[in-house]
Amino acid sequence: MTTHRPLAILALALVVQPFALRAIGMTESLGTEIALFALVGLGFNLLLGYTGLLSFGHGLFFGFAAYAAALSQLHWFHDSLVWPVLFAVAATALLGLVVGFLALRRRGVYFSLLTLAFTALAFFFAFRWTEFTGGESGLRGIARPVIGPIDLNDQMIFYSLTAIVVFVAAWALLRIVHSPFGSVLVAIRENEQRTRFAGYPVRHYKLAAFMISATLVGVAGSLFAFLKSIVSADTVHVSFSGEIVAMTIIGGTRSFLGPPLGALFYILFRELLSGYTDA
Repeated sequence: MTTHRPLAILALALVVQPFALRAIGMTESLGTEIALFALVGLGFNLLLGYTGLLSFGHGLFFGFAAYAAALSQLHWFHDSLVWPVLFAVAATALLGLVVGFLALRRRGVYFSLLTLAFTALAFFFAFRWTEFTGGESGLRGIARPVIGPIDLNDQMIFYSLTAIVVFVAAWALLRIVHSPFGSVLVAIRENEQRTRFAGYPVRHYKLAAFMISATLVGVAGSLFAFLKSIVSADTVHVSFSGEIVAMTIIGGTRSFLGPPLGALFYILFRELLSGYTDA
């Protein structure tokens, strides 16, 4: 029963959130952003909270997925949301596999610095490759389609779609962390050497956790492109990766719902305080 309690709390929060935000003068668009960053926190925490790996480069996967979704819609999948998102998620999973394979060849702070280096490299390409990424101006023209009677341009409808995706992803992630696979990840966090001596292929487990984490962040990034209708290089900036770490740590890494709570706190207070200060 206790394993289902986080899902029940998350479902209730997703239902109540848009009405609560409207009551304090916020919009459903902000609620969608909070839901997406809650998913980012959940995905990132599989790596930090459960496996004990600190990545300073998860903004890479968020921004890469946003660009992949935008570019695939603009060039291939016109008037579609599902195919660009699926393409972006698959491409991000592959990128997570490659980056994880390279970064996990190092441990500790060297692993963290390698993820940071990959993100800095991605920002350089996104900012400088103007013909492909739009450069400083970003990619524009991303459209939410109308599917039969469902108009995804309606903010409440798009929020509902996002909330369903976040809930399903959280359900899948909860099953992962409560599975034998998740138990091995926790064992790696607590004592990697002992886990290796017990016969588990530690590097394979860490690579799998890295790829799953990157994929979940990619789901959020691909939907973020349709939320904002523009993708800029800011989504792969090093400082954005720092924000992901901050949200997760603020909420707490040892609790399944800690990172979503951290995302709510971070984004809500950012919006409230931006009216009083530029910082």
